[in-house]
Amino acid sequence: MDPAYSRVTNPERFRPLHTAMLAIIDRLESDFDVERAEGFGFDEKLTRGLELARADVRLTPKDPGAAPVSVVFTAFPGLRIRFGRWYIEPFPICGCDACDESAEDEIERLNDMIDDVTAGRFREAIEIPLFSSMGAGWVETRFWSSDVRRTRNRSRVDRRQGLEMSGGRRRLDLNWNPWPRRQLARRGGPGPGSNPAVERNSVEVGPDHQPRKRGR
Repeated sequence: MDPAYSRVTNPERFRPLHTAMLAIIDRLESDFDVERAEGFGFDEKLTRGLELARADVRLTPKDPGAAPVSVVFTAFPGLRIRFGRWYIEPFPICGCDACDESAEDEIERLNDMIDDVTAGRFREAIEIPLFSSMGAGWVETRFWSSDVRRTRNRSRVDRRQGLEMSGGRRRLDLNWNPWPRRQLARRGGPGPGSNPAVERNSVEVGPDHQPRKRGR
């Protein structure tokens, strides 16, 4: 086995992920009608086995049909995020020398997923067949964009666990709504979040490895 798969050189190169995520969170709170909560212990499964760098953040849209987002800032440094009800994604995915991930690429991937979720281009589903030779069901997650970029994740789930996740239903589809935008602060004048461009949520890393808003 290549030793690079077990070696992590300079994990601090992922530090910009924390700064970028905090900037994204501030922008989401400004642009969308969401409740922001910070603290520890929001999501035991999300934080299990992790050393944390700061308090977790949870954004819950006022529309119950829109997907919530919970963010954990790890001491690695990196992120672990729950999108919607079941889907959990790490940033970076691995961080080892062999995978050769970069903060710039991970922030771009993060922006893409956040944009899809806030635009309602995000779906989760769980299916537990009545009869299965494997004794299991399926959990499926999909993200998609206007540029035809699509991401699909499909994994097996134990039947008992799957029924717990679905509330006892053999099939549950969660076609998440777009996040609701904040209303105008006053008649005839734009308030926070009145710009309809989803891209305003996004930040990117410049040559100096510091986050900045896209479009500048």
